[in-house]
Amino acid sequence: MAEEKEPVIKEKTAFDFRIILVGLILFLVAMGSSYFIMKSLIAPLIPQQNANTQDKLLSGNLIEIGEFTTNINTEGATRFLKVNVTVETVDNNKKATETITKYMPVIKDSILGILASQNVADLDVRNRNNLKQQIRKDINSKIGEELVKNIYFTDFIMQ
Repeated sequence: MAEEKEPVIKEKTAFDFRIILVGLILFLVAMGSSYFIMKSLIAPLIPQQNANTQDKLLSGNLIEIGEFTTNINTEGATRFLKVNVTVETVDNNKKATETITKYMPVIKDSILGILASQNVADLDVRNRNNLKQQIRKDINSKIGEELVKNIYFTDFIMQ
């Protein structure tokens, strides 16, 4: 009997790049479509900022009051505070600016008195908004009008 040889089947050793190419195309299509779907679903939820929003955020004049350096009200320690204060008026007119300028010595004395009476806990970042509101209320009460809308600290160094 003659020996029959079984046919030798060659296995493919070369990698089939078509599978990778199809997978890559499907991946890119899925990522692109999910991006546009998510963008269209999330876009209405994101607030739009425009020029009107910026005008609402800052509606008055900014007037720099000056730099204040004072001791902090602590026992047995020599700590001090250095602050640069700017106020925002309620209106964008000259009347408010003139009134703030006219009462500048009173405003500076008021701010210095409030800052000197604070202790370290009162000057903490968490309580800074309370300090700003206290200064704003005191200035407005001494001026006699509600001219000061907000207080800004441009420098705040505590040592």
